[in-house]
Formats: sequence, structure tokens, C-alpha cells
Amino acid sequence: MTIYEQIKTVLPNKVNELVTPQEVKKILQEKYGTNPDSVILSDYCYNRYNKGISFNKHLFEYVNRSSYKYLGEDSLYTGLIFRKSKGEEKEVLVGEWVNGVKSLREAPITNQINDQAEIISKEQLVNLYNEYNQILRYEMNILNCKPTELRHLTGRIGEFICAIQTNGSLARKTNQHGFDVVSDGRRISVKTTAQSSSGNIPINKNTFDNFDDFFVVQYENDDFKVIYFGPKEEMKTISRVSGSKYEVSIGQLKKLNREYQLNKTIV
Repeated sequence: MTIYEQIKTVLPNKVNELVTPQEVKKILQEKYGTNPDSVILSDYCYNRYNKGISFNKHLFEYVNRSSYKYLGEDSLYTGLIFRKSKGEEKEVLVGEWVNGVKSLREAPITNQINDQAEIISKEQLVNLYNEYNQILRYEMNILNCKPTELRHLTGRIGEFICAIQTNGSLARKTNQHGFDVVSDGRRISVKTTAQSSSGNIPINKNTFDNFDDFFVVQYENDDFKVIYFGPKEEMKTISRVSGSKYEVSIGQLKKLNREYQLNKTIV
């Protein structure tokens, strides 16, 4: 019996549970006398590609070096596939799964040529959007954090919303040169706020020339709503200057968005 078959035999009741390499090695050694050094869980992952393997046997989702989520064979998995070879500083994207269908790229995308965020499919963005929302709900409902304390989460969710709605891609770095998403060659600055309609949205004057469109998302009443998406030029007409920033009220943004969308419809 191969190690792959041994793992399937001993873990049928562990689906969607976390296991450790040490735990699996111990079980296989006790049951089959398998050499622990021969058991490499990363060889059987959906989202982890090890150079030199056939990559046609999948049982786990790699979480980190000491944690693997057991999914079992033929899982309807959706997620990205990464590879980290010896000597490489970071993982590189080599493919993806969408509902159990695997797609490998002919060559890995590295940050030396293209940015990995630029090739993430819409299906993966939707999957990430769902996962981030689950984390947000956990932080708020279990850990009692306020939305205004979770700007790192709501901000990323806003970027996912923008990329999904515009069929765009995430920028290479967070807030790279003033923009967060690129769509049809246009650079979009994304802002997400959990403030009420009486709050203000700050815009950095120093990076104002580095983006084309402005996309603002408001989180309110357990919902994310786009309250403005349009050209940036209008921001100067409704903002006030405060030091190195423009400040635009949320109420004015909503009004401007209604007018902008109405004009688009008429045209």
C-alpha cells in the first residue's frame, strides 16, 4: 500500500479538520510501520506544489509547516496553487483550482517579471472575498471588535469588491503609488469606511496624480455598499484641504455619486 493510500485509510473521519505532520507520521508508523521520514504531507496538497512530484494526488490544504487541513480525495476545492523551491525567498503562484478543476501555468509567475496579484482570476477574488468576510464576522461577533478597529480587513474587502465589479486586478502592493486596483488600464484608488454618513474620507494630496478613478465603499448595517465610483477630478470640487490631505464628506460623496450615475444613464 502506498503512503497516499495509507493516509486515505487512516484519516476518513478527519475531513475538514487540521492535522499535523507529526500526528500523521505517528499513526502510519504504528499501523503500517511506515518510516516517518518518507511521509511528506506537502506532496499531497491541493494548494502546494513540490518540484519533482507528479502533482496528481491531493488530500490536504497546506496551512503552514505544522498544520494541514485534510480535505480528502476529489474535493471541490477552490484556491490558488503555490510553489516554494529551495533557495527562493517567497512562494510563487503556479496555478489554481476552481470547484475541483485544476489549472497549472506553463511557467510560474514571479515578482521579477509580473506581479502575482495581477493574474488572480475572478473566481479566486470571490473566494478571498468570502473568506475575508468570515474573518470579519468572527472578529466582530466573537471577539467584539468594532468595524472601525478592523480597517485592515474592511479595506482589503473593499479592494476585492472593486476588483470583482470592475473585472480588474489588485495592485502589486497595498496602496501602491496611490492606487489599489487596475481595470482597463485605469488606476483606481479604493477607500473603505465604517463611519456613518457624517464622517469624512481623506485623500492624500501627494498621490492624487497617481490614480484615475475613485472607488469608495461604506460598511454599514452588516453590508458593504459602493457609495462612489467615478473620476477623481470631482473630489477637488467638494473637498476641503486639511494639511496634506483632501477631506470629502461621505454625504457629499453619496450625492455626487447619484448625480454621476444619473448623468451616465442619460448619456
